[in-house]
Amino acid sequence: MCRRRFKRCMTILLSCTILTGLTLSGPAMAQSSESEAEALKERVRKLEALVERLSERLAEDEKKIEEKEVEILETSSRLDEAVRKVVEVEQEVDQVAGKVESASVDVESMSQFFERERKPGFSIGDTQVTFGGYVKLDTTVSRYSDGAIPSSSFGRDFYIPSTVPVAADADSETVLDFSPRETRFLFKTETPVAGHTLGSHIELDFLITDNDNEVISNSFTPRMRQAFLTYRGFLFGQAWSTFFNVSALPENLDFVGPTEGTVFARQAMIRYTHGPFEVAIENPETTVTSPGGARVLGQNDHLPDLVARYTLDTDLGTFKVAGMLRQLRLGEDTVLGNGANQLVLDKSQTALGIGTSISGRMPLGERDDFRFMANVGQGLGRYLGLALVNGAAIDAATGELDPIFIHSGFASYRHFWSDRWRSNLTFSYFRADNPVEKTGLGVTDRSWSGHVNLLYSPASKLTLGMEYIYGQRRIEAGETGSLSRVQFSAKYGF
Repeated sequence: MCRRRFKRCMTILLSCTILTGLTLSGPAMAQSSESEAEALKERVRKLEALVERLSERLAEDEKKIEEKEVEILETSSRLDEAVRKVVEVEQEVDQVAGKVESASVDVESMSQFFERERKPGFSIGDTQVTFGGYVKLDTTVSRYSDGAIPSSSFGRDFYIPSTVPVAADADSETVLDFSPRETRFLFKTETPVAGHTLGSHIELDFLITDNDNEVISNSFTPRMRQAFLTYRGFLFGQAWSTFFNVSALPENLDFVGPTEGTVFARQAMIRYTHGPFEVAIENPETTVTSPGGARVLGQNDHLPDLVARYTLDTDLGTFKVAGMLRQLRLGEDTVLGNGANQLVLDKSQTALGIGTSISGRMPLGERDDFRFMANVGQGLGRYLGLALVNGAAIDAATGELDPIFIHSGFASYRHFWSDRWRSNLTFSYFRADNPVEKTGLGVTDRSWSGHVNLLYSPASKLTLGMEYIYGQRRIEAGETGSLSRVQFSAKYGF
């Protein structure tokens, strides 16, 4: 419309200009030459062409304006739609937030849920079941300086310092053993309950069981290692003692490794964990050395062993500090010893056991690490060195219990030669302060061992390795016995 108005105005203006010129110059134009008339016509044509070009340009501008108006309308419509969707999303977020808050689902529970979803296994309803374990064969050649122990002894399967013979006049002896008894199987369950995870753990192996048969079938009886359930920070059942830092144990082919220097106990308990703090009441068991040197077990303990532990994570590594308080108790009419050394208690006897354990694992470089443990206390007894000494001795004259003071520890360095090859160097030590006037001279005074191995993993879950162990035990009489063992192991985890 604007273009038509503009063209009409320009045409009228041009016509008026021509008529005015003709009127003012009428006589003169009559006398003009034909060339001037032609020049005037040419000027008119140029003006018409100019008007046409201006009209076309105006039309193009009008078209662009119309296109911009359409684009603005479309953009406005999209913005309205986006605002509507944002409002809907905000409403959905508010609804989800309300559901999360009402269900009290914390971050830890969600993390456990997603972790469970990544594990192999299967589901039964809302319960996720996972399983694992390993198959292991140990082949050992053991040389005992003071005579070999029987093939039925558990010390033939792995290093137990208390089984190392000490005899002044015995000859050395070498024995060969094959054992798959460390083979292990476990399964776990996790079930969401009221926004939290209810878990269970059952674990079996074939170590330290009787009724084995090496004549024909080589059958072994399975035993329960661990069986517990967890819920909202609580653990109920049998598990590793809270006094024991399992993560600090070195990577040895021997089942335990630095036996003398480590806490090593599994037992029934109730434990509560809150962040880095743990506190537990655990199954008590009193062990006492009788006047003749024999071990006597308390049959009627009254109080649980109380254990507390704190975990400290730092840039240097992870460290754990544990403390224990326990009662040692023998009941009335307990019989200790036999013959001339026999003692029958006329009343119950108690003593206090107390101790601490400090352990840690420190990374060195990209893959190497250093592990250690230090233990000290009185009346700790069975918790250290696989019950290398008892918790207390008894005074034959008064019947009173005398807690035995002990200290022990180990240090271990692991080095990776490559992605597939690695080695561990470990030293372990134990010392007891026995009241020899009550225990006699046949009890263990000290023990130590050294371990070095070379491990090869051609696949992530397969390990082949060789390990050398040298261990020595000394009794209070001053006599010593030693064990030299070379061990080959093949282990596949699943």
